[in-house]
Amino acid sequence: MKLLELGDSISRFRFSQSCVGLAGCLCVCYAVWTPFWLKERGLWTEWNNTKSDQTIRKDGPVFNALEAERVFGVLSFLMAVSTGALCLVFALCWTSTTVRSYSNTRSLLMAGQALYPTTLLLLTMACTGFFFLLSWSLFTYQHREEIRQDFSSLGSSYWLGALGWVLLLVVEMIIFIAEQAVVPDILPDLEKAVESWRISSKARSFSDSYHPAYSNMTP
Repeated sequence: MKLLELGDSISRFRFSQSCVGLAGCLCVCYAVWTPFWLKERGLWTEWNNTKSDQTIRKDGPVFNALEAERVFGVLSFLMAVSTGALCLVFALCWTSTTVRSYSNTRSLLMAGQALYPTTLLLLTMACTGFFFLLSWSLFTYQHREEIRQDFSSLGSSYWLGALGWVLLLVVEMIIFIAEQAVVPDILPDLEKAVESWRISSKARSFSDSYHPAYSNMTP
């Protein structure tokens, strides 16, 4: 198996996206499970300020922002684990011969570019970054007064978390747009490949049906 195939622009863009995604996922995982958000406390710390923990609606249920940020944090962590594994697969195990295999080519032609590696990476990274951005934003909104009073109290988990969603949402989108502008569409080549496979399979089936009849002929 050939690793790190970087011979063409498609492979280089795929590898770049995988590296960006893996770095963003590691930042998200670190931020979710470490307590260094604000004054050595994080998402899983019990805060005493109940007024900032929830917002009450008179005509509706209580919205607990602390629970919401933890739920979105867990979702982003689960997405980060799966997205990181996907980045490793596309960076180390996906080659130009993989994408042009017969079964994958038929899937690409039936679903457009939805199954193409860079598009799939974009979708998974965007979901991961979006869920974590919700958790990060809720935490920032809850503790905005403390952050405003002492900006230096923000820890490594907070800043690496911010770096994580920036990589997954902003940098990844920039790389994907650049790829769409630089790399030509591969679907026409795949359509030609499928057509040639059909022609060759028809010719093979015709020859297989012709030779037995010829061999049974008596002189």
